[in-house]
Amino acid sequence: MVAWDLGMDPTNSTIRQSWIWQQGGGYFGVPLTNYLGWSFTVYVFFQLFALYLRFRKPSSEVQADGLAASYFAQATVMYAVIGLGVVLAYLVGVPNTSVVDAAGVVWQRTSIAEGTATVAIYTMLFATALSAVKLVQGSVAVPSAPRVTAPVLNSPKVAEAYPATGLV
Repeated sequence: MVAWDLGMDPTNSTIRQSWIWQQGGGYFGVPLTNYLGWSFTVYVFFQLFALYLRFRKPSSEVQADGLAASYFAQATVMYAVIGLGVVLAYLVGVPNTSVVDAAGVVWQRTSIAEGTATVAIYTMLFATALSAVKLVQGSVAVPSAPRVTAPVLNSPKVAEAYPATGLV
């Protein structure tokens, strides 16, 4: 989610002005707090999902068969399309004109397009490539691992004698 935001926020907020950052920011008019906020939001959702997975009642048909590769391919393709859109916008060319953000900082549209394309390649498209490799390898349908209980700390251990010395 943060990778997606890194690729689209500068264009949507600074150039298109779909939303406006009143104080601006260092990443083409977008403040660092935006990305920190999205990072925290994603973390919270992952933790809530982990809790859901921990306490859910397992479904026997999903555990036995796993999920079809097409289930994961849809998300991979959509993420690739969004990332490629950012890169293609740069490759097709944007007019080399100036744009001013809400804080009064002047940015070059070509600089914004090149910066976001670079970020999209090394975040969104890299993650997409890894997902595609995983799908091609067929390692998507992983059976549920059994829950392993943690060892009990400070539990008494059975002492064995050292063979040569008889010491415990």
